[in-house]
Amino acid sequence: MCTLIIFEIFFVPASIYLIHSSFELNLNMEIRSGISEQDRFANSLESNLYLLKVQKSSTPDAEGVGKPNIDSMIRTYLDNLGEQDVYLDVIDENSKVIFSHFKNNKITLTNREELNIPSDKVNYIIRDVGEKTYLFIAKNIYLENNHYKLSYVKDISSVYENREDLLSLLIKLNALISAILVIVTIIMSMFIVKPINKLIQSTRIIAGGNFSERVMVKSKDEIGLLAENFNLMAVDVEDKVNQLKKTSEDKQRFIDNLVHELRTPLTSIIGYADYLRTNKYDEETYINSLSFIYDEGKRLEKLTFKLMELIVLRKEDFELKKGKLDELFVEIKHSFIPKLNIKNMDLEISSEHVSVLMDKDLMKILLANLIDNAIKASKNNDKILLRSYRDTESKIILEVKDTGIGIPDDDITKVFEPFFMSDKSRARANGGGLGLGLSLCKEIAKIHDAEIRIESKLGEGTIIQLVFHC
Repeated sequence: MCTLIIFEIFFVPASIYLIHSSFELNLNMEIRSGISEQDRFANSLESNLYLLKVQKSSTPDAEGVGKPNIDSMIRTYLDNLGEQDVYLDVIDENSKVIFSHFKNNKITLTNREELNIPSDKVNYIIRDVGEKTYLFIAKNIYLENNHYKLSYVKDISSVYENREDLLSLLIKLNALISAILVIVTIIMSMFIVKPINKLIQSTRIIAGGNFSERVMVKSKDEIGLLAENFNLMAVDVEDKVNQLKKTSEDKQRFIDNLVHELRTPLTSIIGYADYLRTNKYDEETYINSLSFIYDEGKRLEKLTFKLMELIVLRKEDFELKKGKLDELFVEIKHSFIPKLNIKNMDLEISSEHVSVLMDKDLMKILLANLIDNAIKASKNNDKILLRSYRDTESKIILEVKDTGIGIPDDDITKVFEPFFMSDKSRARANGGGLGLGLSLCKEIAKIHDAEIRIESKLGEGTIIQLVFHC
């Protein structure tokens, strides 16, 4: 509708203006042509008068040229013109009709306004006579001091009919063009709106929860660009939603595992305490029960500390300072000598002199967890390798390698989840593992802008690498 209205606002007035200009041009051409024709007739009458005077002067007995002779000459000349597409009318100063085409052509006039002209001027008027439109041009002429008014009349109905035809054509053409414009606009609108409708449909589908929906618009125009940006937004929304789902699932799994980890020792502690409170027992039973209560209490204490470390790692901003890894390795080895001696194991250090930006206390926690896991996974008399080096891309690699039982392929992607333990029976046998160690390591790696990589084969051992990207 807007397109049609704009078209009508500009097309119709412009067309009417052109038709009017063409009409005015044609009318002015007719007027100029009529005035020129009238001058020609007036000059012809003067020429005929001159010939009449010459003829009279050559005949000795001839009378002079008087008004009756001039009137007769006018009638004779104009009668001899034959059929013309114009009408001539000559009257003298006494309003006597000397010659007129009007009677023969049934043109009746009651008002001759064009005859009211100054002596040296040409006057014209356009008048409707019956169903015709005529151009009347009047001019004063003087023949031997006799005053005549020569009227030149021409039918110019064709000029007005041409204007009416053009206006009629404009109406028909406007109706045709408007109809075509409406049809073309509707088709174009459907073509343009179709991808927009697809976009709207896709937004409804996404709003309904199907975040994998994409808009299939391949055009290169603005709508295609909008669809492309919408798809990018949909991808980002889907990623964010999946991330939120995963985070929610992780939190729920964390809570479920935490409840399980808390319930098991609490159940044992309450059971043994109730047994000691309500039953008679010997000294051995007493000692064993207290020992079990103590061990389960230490497990709860260890769980509390691990959870506190996880919470702290996610909330605090740490200031990283340059530190040497070889010095850190030596400190860590000294702290693990008692555990290593229990299983008669050796922690071998191989370190290039490299330094990284780190928080020393956090790196100690990370290494302690990796080495502790390696000790638990290894057999008596095994060897654990702790080393640091630069790879071919000049990245600094911190590596802990053992020759223990290894990790199943299906479990490698899960080992960083809180409370996940690949072998729960082995974990309990090696001191009550909680499955939080590698979760701590992952958080510490993020703080140091580092990446943890794991390579493991069942029965052959595990290699855990910390890759620094700085």
